[in-house]
Amino acid sequence: MVSFEELERYIEDKKEDVEGLDIFERSIEIESTKEFITSLYGPRRSGKTYLFYLLLKKLVKTEALYLNFDDIQLRNWTSEDIMESVTLFHEISGREPDMIMLDEIQNIEGWEMAVKTLYEKKRYKILITGSSSKLLSKEISTSLRGRSIGYPMLPLSFKEYLGFKGKNVTFPKTTRTIADMRSSLDEYLSEGSFPGLIFNKGFREKFYNDYIDLVVYRDLIERYGISNLELLNFIIRSVISSFSKEFSVNKNYNQWRSMRYEASKKTFYQYFSYLEDAMFTFTLNKYSRSLRTSELSTPKVYLADTGLASHVGGYQKGRAMENCVFLELLRRKWNGSGIDLYFWRDRSSEVDFIVCNRDEPSVLIQVAEILTEDNYRREIGALINAGKILKCDNLKLITWSGEEDVNENVEVIPLWKWLLADRPLK
Repeated sequence: MVSFEELERYIEDKKEDVEGLDIFERSIEIESTKEFITSLYGPRRSGKTYLFYLLLKKLVKTEALYLNFDDIQLRNWTSEDIMESVTLFHEISGREPDMIMLDEIQNIEGWEMAVKTLYEKKRYKILITGSSSKLLSKEISTSLRGRSIGYPMLPLSFKEYLGFKGKNVTFPKTTRTIADMRSSLDEYLSEGSFPGLIFNKGFREKFYNDYIDLVVYRDLIERYGISNLELLNFIIRSVISSFSKEFSVNKNYNQWRSMRYEASKKTFYQYFSYLEDAMFTFTLNKYSRSLRTSELSTPKVYLADTGLASHVGGYQKGRAMENCVFLELLRRKWNGSGIDLYFWRDRSSEVDFIVCNRDEPSVLIQVAEILTEDNYRREIGALINAGKILKCDNLKLITWSGEEDVNENVEVIPLWKWLLADRPLK
């Protein structure tokens, strides 16, 4: 059982650690309450622990009990120790904690009982995080039976990236400052958006090798007891190479079998779903008035970070731009906008994103890197065609540098400006 002295030393050590860190603001706003348990989840290394540090830094030490179960000092803790730590915190600080922050909670066996017991007292704001590959949002909801509110988290947005780099987030107005903004965006797309990379670019190759081989690959093996390692690696590489494109699990399964490898189709689908659970990849369905038709369509796949694709297959700006737009739309969806996201395709054209509000298309977005005379006509035509069919006149063409309004009510806007806008969906 944890002792008074051990907890007191841990609290002081953690306070010293946090005070010595340069912690940057994130745009995600967490509203903690005693009525619900707040859970924070997302891809590995997306900054969940540092968001806890930021919250902790804003509080005086008598307000919050912070426990990180990845720390070696807590390596032998049990669920009973969690309960005891609250009592000891009261003795150390002279008051009960207002907030209890439990980081990497999945490392404690039977954590659910301790958290639920503390929650039932209704005296604390309880915040928990867990590795997405070990403690998923749906598992938190199942374990806590509707007592939790989840906040998903991605690596840095472009606005956050600029803030981390100490750059101005306001709209540039001169040729030089616009060029500088495009340069920053190019680096953001190609180098990656994980917080740990911003000030350690020299470790980029090692970071991504570790991310694939250790964080994703081994975490999934450990979590699900995966035995077919060659198959898992094949699917990971296939998803990365297909980012911002349609990804047919069945087609990739047939390719796997054509190479004379063994695996059932069910296993193939399971492994792909594990990558979705770990928030390594996201899928986007084709828009249809029929929900069943939409769900049965071949989805497009996107990655949680564009730097990952650059590391594996080289930088492809156009596809990275589309992936970036998807992630920004996903953030807007998670921020309570009430939107749903799809792509559109018919026999003659395709539109990258259909933004729906209350099941009705409200914004159509096309992404194109370079606007030549031919592809300008094609991209504009696809938007206009889809707009007529879906009865939507809010049409946007996001490109790298072009900007103009055309007669057909298609707004052409550079990616940097769209990302910096307070309300890019308008």
